Amino acid sequence: MTHEADAGVGALDDADDGGRLIRPYAITGGRTGAETEIGLEAQVQATQRGTQHLNSYRWEAAKVVQLVQTPMALIELAARAEVPIGVARVLVADLIDDGAVILYVPQKTQNYTSLLERVLDGVRNL
Repeated sequence: MTHEADAGVGALDDADDGGRLIRPYAITGGRTGAETEIGLEAQVQATQRGTQHLNSYRWEAAKVVQLVQTPMALIELAARAEVPIGVARVLVADLIDDGAVILYVPQKTQNYTSLLERVLDGVRNL
């Protein structure tokens, strides 16, 4: 048996231990981004429609709907679903289009950078 053959057997053994065999681009159909930009902090929540039609979704999308029964940030959703953030964005965008989840985008807080810069300028002028 060659070293190359040994490497192949090890890869199969790793997959049997619960490793993912599907590449992320296969989950999204080759798409690398969503048409709508979804921020990392955006809160995703399942709708009643999504919960009722859970069995009609592929396992990745169904897992997302299950995870977001209460609002969850996109970044946390990606971590819990164990998918890259880009994959999570595409899945969430597809589920939004289908009406299975809704997105809550936090309001931008006032930027205090200019105030802090003026304070710093004032201190420098002392």
